[in-house]
Amino acid sequence: MIILVLAEVFSFMIPVYASQPKLGEGVTLFYRCARSSSWEATYETWNTSVKVLAFNQTTLVFQSNTTGITSTSAVVNIKYSNGIPEYVDYLTALVYLPSECIAQNLQGHLNWTTQVRTRTPAIVTDWTLQSLNFTVEAGNFQSINITLTLAGMDSGALTLIYDVSSGIMIYEQWVPMVGSQIYGDIIILSLTAVTSPPETRQTIINLILAMAVFATPAVLFSHEVRKRLQRRHRDKRLEPNNIRVKNSFPREPFYAIVAGGLLTLASIMLPWSQLAGSQIFLPLSLSSALAESTELFASTSTLLATSLIVHASAIMAWVSIAMHVYTSNRVAPQIMTIASGALAFASAIIFTQTDLAVSWGVPALVVASALALVGTAVANIKTEKKIKKNSQTS
Repeated sequence: MIILVLAEVFSFMIPVYASQPKLGEGVTLFYRCARSSSWEATYETWNTSVKVLAFNQTTLVFQSNTTGITSTSAVVNIKYSNGIPEYVDYLTALVYLPSECIAQNLQGHLNWTTQVRTRTPAIVTDWTLQSLNFTVEAGNFQSINITLTLAGMDSGALTLIYDVSSGIMIYEQWVPMVGSQIYGDIIILSLTAVTSPPETRQTIINLILAMAVFATPAVLFSHEVRKRLQRRHRDKRLEPNNIRVKNSFPREPFYAIVAGGLLTLASIMLPWSQLAGSQIFLPLSLSSALAESTELFASTSTLLATSLIVHASAIMAWVSIAMHVYTSNRVAPQIMTIASGALAFASAIIFTQTDLAVSWGVPALVVASALALVGTAVANIKTEKKIKKNSQTS
């Protein structure tokens, strides 16, 4: 039943989360960068994040953070006039073109490239334009390819590829040249992901799902606390029906299952990956609702499926714990625990298909499922031994 409900949620969430990326304040672009030397057989890679600090019709200010070979940070300014870039600190930092500029480019009007001012003089002597479908790690985009020929101190060929819908730069290549000869390092940037602050609708859905996950442990905890306070107030010994867990289910395995349930909750709150120094949380988690950057456009459907399975695993884990505590049925809660552990392992496997770097959430979930499954197995062994011993004595 839980799986069917979450499947319906998944079909509802896809249109909310799987939209096309767009630029705005708080949006972060992630690029995978590479440098190959024309003089030596060397190849280096690193990651760069571009976080938008200010954005309006005339100004774009972003902070660029580089991690990998070296860690650097810089604030870059871009000025626009009537949708056309008129100033950028560095021509290679032109990460966004407004829709007005995109429209002019598609008509073949690229005169703005010779008029844009930069901090360091960049003389554009020629350009070419091409429309194409272009695929990067962040997805497949209908794009325009602008290749500029530069002269002066920094002469070479600068290729800039932009997504037509959003205006975001998805690929860049710089080839320093003298005449037709490459004389320096070739540098490539490729868009890997885009994250943005949660919208109101997304935040509400995340909070509702968080309430569903934490409802059972919260009720269970409050009930147990209330029961213990009442016992202490009445100052009397426990009745036999209040120690059913200790009599019907071995104590140590039960504690292992509870520890697994707590780790499952923790895995939902912990980051599952990291891009250029920024933590990536599951898109439906409470952490993603509270974090600055949550909407990841790389592998969106896979991440949503992973998140829903993890949430289902957590719900089932705590329902099974509640069944252990408040029912005498031994089989049903164990089946629920096994199903929860299996779903946890499945979600970890699915997440690895995204090629994102693994962070704290994945190992926490794997350990949680292992504790739950081992606890259930040990409980079965001890129970069978107890039954066998009782049958022999009788």
